[in-house]
Amino acid sequence: MAPTTRSKTKAAATTRRLSSPSDPPTYRVDLSLPPEERYLEICADYKQHLVEIVPIYDALLQATGAPRLLNFLAKSLLRRVHSSEENKEIRGISKVTGVPLHLVVAFNTFLDLFSGCSSGGVRVTDAGNGRDNGIVHFRSLDWGMDPLRKLIICVDYVRDGQTVARAVTYAGYIGVLTGVRAGLSLSLNYRLRLASASPSSLMSHRLHQALLLLAFRPSIPSRLRSLLLSSSPPPSLAAIARDFPRTPSTPCYLTFCTPASVLVLEKDLISAVVQRSNDFLAVTNHDLGMEALDPDGWRDFVAQEVRPGIERDVLLDDSLERKECVSRMWVGANQGSKGKGKKRGLKVADVARQLEVQPVQNECTHFSCVMDPAVEGGGLIWVRSYEEAVEMECEEDEFNVSD
Repeated sequence: MAPTTRSKTKAAATTRRLSSPSDPPTYRVDLSLPPEERYLEICADYKQHLVEIVPIYDALLQATGAPRLLNFLAKSLLRRVHSSEENKEIRGISKVTGVPLHLVVAFNTFLDLFSGCSSGGVRVTDAGNGRDNGIVHFRSLDWGMDPLRKLIICVDYVRDGQTVARAVTYAGYIGVLTGVRAGLSLSLNYRLRLASASPSSLMSHRLHQALLLLAFRPSIPSRLRSLLLSSSPPPSLAAIARDFPRTPSTPCYLTFCTPASVLVLEKDLISAVVQRSNDFLAVTNHDLGMEALDPDGWRDFVAQEVRPGIERDVLLDDSLERKECVSRMWVGANQGSKGKGKKRGLKVADVARQLEVQPVQNECTHFSCVMDPAVEGGGLIWVRSYEEAVEMECEEDEFNVSD
């Protein structure tokens, strides 16, 4: 979940939806075209919505705590991103839509600093390519900026006439927060890591942010895009776990899935806590170590981390609830098989249904999806977007495995 927190309510699980989810439109982005021409169709269809990026930009600046200073610096310094290819794409978007270049750059940069949600991987019995079982990647993206809801799209990335990857993203955004290709799927979650244990650590984080904004370093969505769109075979999870932690990045949680395994990185600037499983892993917006804290330890953590303007206790408590809720599908499937003589596995429909259970689905949810990295070109097998906020309910609903 992003820095804009929702009200602190003990909303128990419910599958009742009070908004009308929809399937976002799908666009082709042809990587064989010159970068400036790749997003012409998207820009034409979303020009008016992209013009409305200004209030989104203003809201993001307000979240930084120094909006006037950063606005001045943005107009003066936000002229490009790190990647030359992506920079040409951004210039093309700015030219076609008429949105000032620094705003398009800011939009594509600030989401590196503020993004969030629920992600993970789980073994199902009806995975793609006719497999009896395999890992699918589930993802629910929450964000406090309602204007972004109008920009949700799916993208098929095409090279030489062949689809090489798919993503759920925002029109005008060229990085990757949620994507899949054959052999690998990935997603990024916001990590509440704004305080530091030492002045030197804090300075290192601030230096990274400055280098990111000034285009001397790529954003983490840009690095994820490189993994997704590379013409080379995708790296193994072992290679990602070895190499990605020491790659400088904004603190975040990263989920990677192959057809057989799931990997979660609790990423700091140049390190990471690594989790891996062949069956199930989930991550929301809190560190794994926080789940073992007793009440006194929890209060000490909140007291140390509190910064004016952010209800961190609400945010972290909400994150724990969402992880517990999304984990029920795995726990329920295994407990439900006891005493019945046979083991019952999860299906893709079970995973999708749990993404629509509150509080995994909540008033900040923009979209949810299920991806299968075993599908050729990348399997974006279930997607729902929400043009309006979901109204929260408080009814219990136990998870049941499909027949």
